Amino acid sequence: KILPAYYHATCAGHTEDAGLLWGINIMPLKGVPCPFCKDSPHFSWHYDLSLKEIEKKLTGAGFKVRNISSMKIEGKDGSGRIKDLKIISQGGEVKILAKDFRTIVGPNIIQSTNFSVNVAAHDLVFEGIGWGHGVGLCQWGAYFLAKQGYNFEQILKYYYLGADVKTF
Repeated sequence: KILPAYYHATCAGHTEDAGLLWGINIMPLKGVPCPFCKDSPHFSWHYDLSLKEIEKKLTGAGFKVRNISSMKIEGKDGSGRIKDLKIISQGGEVKILAKDFRTIVGPNIIQSTNFSVNVAAHDLVFEGIGWGHGVGLCQWGAYFLAKQGYNFEQILKYYYLGADVKTF
């Protein structure tokens, strides 16, 4: 069987289980530790966004928020990525999946769902690690494995645990 060979830029320590993001429950996409991408230029990131910017993006996506005061992390998965966020505003509390928040705000701004968030004056300050959804092959991890002499088959079998590489 052919599997969906997902990939991302930098996992920052552990690839993600595709079942948690998309309901794809197959062994090669369960996630693996990845200590190889630590020297990636995308390993860590920082972004400040005004509360008004976030409010505008969330209301544009249909969420009922008004005068956001804070954001709380509601839960993390086994790879350290955030599952849910709670937005606190005068309009009440809104719960949102972290993957959806990342998409709404912009995946080049919120580069992964592995972050911390703090309020500073009228901004939310995001400190994060990794870039991408984290499922499948970590491109920077694969790059550093190749530089250590691993071949493509060894790299693919590492990131897609239990898979075989075949030619047709």
